[in-house]
Amino acid sequence: MVDRDAVIDEMLAEYGAEIPATNGKHVDFRSDEAVIDRARKYLAKLPGAVSGSSGHAATFHAACVLVKGFELPTQDAMELLREFNERCEPPWTEHELQHKIDDAARASGQSGYLRNQKPARWEEIQIPVHKVPAVRQNGKPAAAPASQKSTLRQAVAKAIEQSGQGRGHLIDLGLPTLNRALGGGVEFGEVLLIAARPSHGKSAIALQLIAALTANQIPCAFISEEMSQLMIGKRVLHFVSPLHETQWAGRQEEITGQADTHFKGRAECVVIENCRTADRVAEEIRQLAATGVKAVVVDYVQLLTSTGGNRFETVTQNSVILRQACTETGVLLIVLAQMSRAIEGRDTFTPKVSDLRESGQLEQDADVILFLVWPWKLDQKHPKNDYTIFVSKNRNREIVAPVVNCYFEPSRQKVSGLAYVDPMDGQEFG
Repeated sequence: MVDRDAVIDEMLAEYGAEIPATNGKHVDFRSDEAVIDRARKYLAKLPGAVSGSSGHAATFHAACVLVKGFELPTQDAMELLREFNERCEPPWTEHELQHKIDDAARASGQSGYLRNQKPARWEEIQIPVHKVPAVRQNGKPAAAPASQKSTLRQAVAKAIEQSGQGRGHLIDLGLPTLNRALGGGVEFGEVLLIAARPSHGKSAIALQLIAALTANQIPCAFISEEMSQLMIGKRVLHFVSPLHETQWAGRQEEITGQADTHFKGRAECVVIENCRTADRVAEEIRQLAATGVKAVVVDYVQLLTSTGGNRFETVTQNSVILRQACTETGVLLIVLAQMSRAIEGRDTFTPKVSDLRESGQLEQDADVILFLVWPWKLDQKHPKNDYTIFVSKNRNREIVAPVVNCYFEPSRQKVSGLAYVDPMDGQEFG
């Protein structure tokens, strides 16, 4: 005689439907209730997301599994993603979770590949790679992410919680006195605007920041509208190798070893050329963030086009588009920009915010603004190695020092020997 309870237990173990219906029958394997139960179990097998270790990609993957793999309605998917979020370090905000669900719903790729699969077969199923779609499709903007509401008390509580973490959340830029001038560094989700006249080291500083970020295991991307991949490679090689470029010929083995040493143990930096439009750059930022990239350089904003009319409107729109992409993804967005010629007519070569070319929107959207000045380039009476970084804006922290004096090695495209200037008495500190 067949043991009825044993058969039921075997079916439950096979199909994962554990909740009996009110009429005494077991939940149907294909019912929404059973699918949600299996989705919860599948999600429990995924490791929680950890900031700095491709946490964004892990959470986006979890959202895709729910929305695409199990084809759950967004409300049910959101409920399970909140459970997943309890294992994330640190947990995502409600708005960030909703944004990932929205992205998963709009993502390309196969659907339903897990919905009616037995748990015993999960290991055999190849999970497709889902990509966030373009910001615009057929000329129309994609649906805006859901808004987030909270109380002022909740906002203060979150600030108190973060303050308890000290300054561990700040990102080291690799230049100690610049970190100090900015109150400790910068944060993910901020727009860092770096402005200078042409050939004053914007790209060199940006690549030096990337060297520091990747050394701290922060995956990066460099989106270039000005330099080719080869030019970028040469800039980095100048920084990496103590040999002058004139000494490279015939010493490939030596400089290859220097490059290997530099890149050993670092996070990757993706190089992207010729996006041309701000919308395309924003699309790349979203896709990069979905793969775990945490910091993106855009070189430079005035070279991007948009649907704006004149140059003022174009740069204004570019700034808004990039700011929105930064806010949505939480990356550190380093935007390079050109300054006007106004500084060349000043005796002290001290920049002003109004020197940002073609749009005041850049100043408004940036959280941090750094102006770079190479005095020798403006007047060769100045020492060739003198270099200055001016901190013009630091929205979320105190400006500890508005001026940072540096030592610049043009042949190596490298800034070092920084000192900050005390704003009270002008005294320098190394």
